[in-house]
Amino acid sequence: LRRTLIEEMIVVALVIVVFLFHFRSALVPITVLPIAIAVSFLPMYLLGVSSNIMSLGGLALAIGVLVDASIVMVENAHRHLAGVDPAAGRSGRESAIVAASQQVGRPIFFSLIIIVVSFLPVFLLTGEEGRLFHPLAFTKTFAIAAASLLSVTLVPVLMVVWMRGHIRPEEQNPIAMFFRRLYAPVLNGALRFP
Repeated sequence: LRRTLIEEMIVVALVIVVFLFHFRSALVPITVLPIAIAVSFLPMYLLGVSSNIMSLGGLALAIGVLVDASIVMVENAHRHLAGVDPAAGRSGRESAIVAASQQVGRPIFFSLIIIVVSFLPVFLLTGEEGRLFHPLAFTKTFAIAAASLLSVTLVPVLMVVWMRGHIRPEEQNPIAMFFRRLYAPVLNGALRFP
């Protein structure tokens, strides 16, 4: 689990730095990831779910989903901040981040809750299958629930605190422009010949 966490943090940092050109923005999901994992251990302890290979496997499976919400929030905040006049100062930056968080906060929260609900049939397994997969289902559910709560509480606060400095618009990012030039002809061809 530790190795998976470290790998995921490195990948998240690289993706955000490469596609958004802003290191401080990468700190938001990097910080949220271990906090969500740590918070998920509290209900595990309270319900007596042990830390075995299956429960830790549930956490490892959930890691990709845990960072999705904060990445979407950061990316949307970048889009809002790119249009903010630097003369607006701190209040303009904060109001843009709050508006970006409000715009995607509810859909992100409910998308994570839907993932939790879709995993609930695993709890109906009985016998040997139930004993095998219940710890995995519990820990994955706890981790995603923690990430959904953190995405609407902690992530906007971290964005206000850490997302400072020059935020480039998407049109000024050479990597995004490169991929857009690659993708546009494929998309236009698919639309022309459905």
